[in-house]
Amino acid sequence: MDAFSSALIAALDKVRPAVVHVYAVTPRTGQIALGTGVILDHYHVITTAQVVAPGDEITVKTADGKRRRAECVGLDPLYFLAILRLEERLPVDPPTFAPDGTTPVGLFVVAVGYALGMEHTATHGIISSSDRTVYRPKGRGRGNVPVDGLLLTSAAIHPGNTGGPLVDLEGRVVGINGIPWQGGVSLALQAAVAARVASQIIDHGYAVHPWLGFSGEPDVIDDIWVEMLNLPGNRGLVVQHVQPDGPGQRAGVEEMDMVMAVDGRQPVTSSGMIRKVLSSHRYGDRVPLTVLRQGELIELYLPVEEVPGLQTIGLGDDEESPLREDDDD
Repeated sequence: MDAFSSALIAALDKVRPAVVHVYAVTPRTGQIALGTGVILDHYHVITTAQVVAPGDEITVKTADGKRRRAECVGLDPLYFLAILRLEERLPVDPPTFAPDGTTPVGLFVVAVGYALGMEHTATHGIISSSDRTVYRPKGRGRGNVPVDGLLLTSAAIHPGNTGGPLVDLEGRVVGINGIPWQGGVSLALQAAVAARVASQIIDHGYAVHPWLGFSGEPDVIDDIWVEMLNLPGNRGLVVQHVQPDGPGQRAGVEEMDMVMAVDGRQPVTSSGMIRKVLSSHRYGDRVPLTVLRQGELIELYLPVEEVPGLQTIGLGDDEESPLREDDDD
């Protein structure tokens, strides 16, 4: 057997014990849904909200063929993740979730799961684009909401393996399989984001999805100005629009400000990077925001607030328009 195939099979063998088959029955209608999940810890499984919902009768079948009862303890309306808690401890060690920033474009990946109802399927491809933001319509003319931390992959995602792991040749979970998208690529959620969302739901009952109330474009400052103004870096986000009565306006952000750092982290390369930092905080926190305004560095404090209308987004609210890549926050 060639070395590449051997490495691929070894990676699949490493992650397979952590991949589960999810069966959900809606008591009221008797409707049955099948999908894939991945073990987060000895009691919790991450899967997709397209398969399960609170109140469903849920069975999880592990790689050893044993069936275990589970309940849905939380859903995330933005990423369509569902978190299951099993009635008994799983004897399987959880897989390694890849840290943030370790999924470069070109990384070879495999979408693992139970595609089309078949046992232990695998489809391969590469990471076509990393750490992407797309925009979902809230529905019924209520605007769009940014969805950060996504991976575009040429690994085919089919009905049944959604919610399962996207793994690399080391057997690490680098993403959670999402949906087929467009142009022959599919969407997956970065593993680090999925783990953060799941942990917040388990600990607090919800995940933090902040909005900024401002938008802008990344820019680079000439090195001579960096030296003259003693700036912390040469990159930032130039604010082009501030939404009335939003977190940005309440913090004092103005158009043409350049956001240089958030919570001490820099450079700021996108609006999504700011939201990512805020998402590690709790609603109500005020996070330091360093902006360059007319040659002077100013420290503002941005409140962490939930995206308006987030909790009203449902699985059927995307009927107005598909996911899109650009919009204002």
